[in-house]
Amino acid sequence: MTMKITRKSDYGLRALYLLAMHYGGDPLSITQIASAQGIPDPFLEKIMQELREAGLIVAALGRSGGYALSRPPEEISARDLLQALEGPTALVACLDPNLSCGIEHNCPTSAFWELLNERFEELLARTSLTDLFQAAPQSTEHREPALQGER
Repeated sequence: MTMKITRKSDYGLRALYLLAMHYGGDPLSITQIASAQGIPDPFLEKIMQELREAGLIVAALGRSGGYALSRPPEEISARDLLQALEGPTALVACLDPNLSCGIEHNCPTSAFWELLNERFEELLARTSLTDLFQAAPQSTEHREPALQGER
């Protein structure tokens, strides 16, 4: 299946970004993350479940429970997130091992697509949550709502 970066990945990245901002602090609840990032709670719950199953986040149970990163933000890449939520990278159908275009062995553009896919994978793999946090605008607009409702 060719990779499409969907709203699910956008929301997942925004949730991980917020968890990276709060790394080492108290876990954040679904409500806190959803409110801070403008994500519908039910959709975020499904995303967080997939991220937990992929080992990118951990869930803390109980009254002060919520979600936190499973490891430091510099150890979680954009590739980790996209593979967890979208599957393997195949920018075009001919790179998907489950699909066949019929001319893959004589395709004049396959080398280009393979190189582009490889470079894209490399970029995703070397872009950590820390990199994203450092590149983001230094606005507090999306930070404070996550703190509302904390104990």
